[in-house]
Amino acid sequence: MPAEALLSTLRHVWRTLQPLNLPMAVMGGLALATWKHVRATRDIDLLLGIGETELNLLLQTLAAADIRPKREPPVITLGNLRVIQLLYEPPDTFMPLQVDLLLATSAYHRAALARRISTPLADLDLEITVLTCEDLLLHKLLAGRMIDRADAAALLRANRNSLDLNYLAHWIGTLELTPALTEVWKEAFPAESLPQSAHQTSR
Repeated sequence: MPAEALLSTLRHVWRTLQPLNLPMAVMGGLALATWKHVRATRDIDLLLGIGETELNLLLQTLAAADIRPKREPPVITLGNLRVIQLLYEPPDTFMPLQVDLLLATSAYHRAALARRISTPLADLDLEITVLTCEDLLLHKLLAGRMIDRADAAALLRANRNSLDLNYLAHWIGTLELTPALTEVWKEAFPAESLPQSAHQTSR
């Protein structure tokens, strides 16, 4: 996917949502570059804090900017997650791009949004917010696909010395992700066991 088309889409979606004053953060492939891991991606993923009463206004605002639901009804449930999948065609591309909005419906999602950080993205003339490395790592473990596990291992290798292991351990235990983290840690650091400080369980 051409990088300029993705960045153009992110810019358009971000500016469209800003007037709603909702907490939001970039996650997924585009957020990886902030944490020293760059790879190609084909869509845009945002975590969005929104209440049920605001959904209609959200969809109307997006539709007015030619950002339309991929399916009806627009909100789908995937396990414990609620997601809105959208399509937007940047000018002169003739290529609709997918934008996934993950709705922050859990205590963990709200905690992740509260920790988001501001950052510029390369070639994007706009300041955005992204998930912290710990929260991006947790989201990758929750997603659980092969590419997400590979991303999680890359994040560990690139950011090991700066990770907040106490925060990570708390949510690893709460979200029951210890087996997933153990596997990814072994992939990232084959000669080392998972540190005890990152190996707590929920209480």
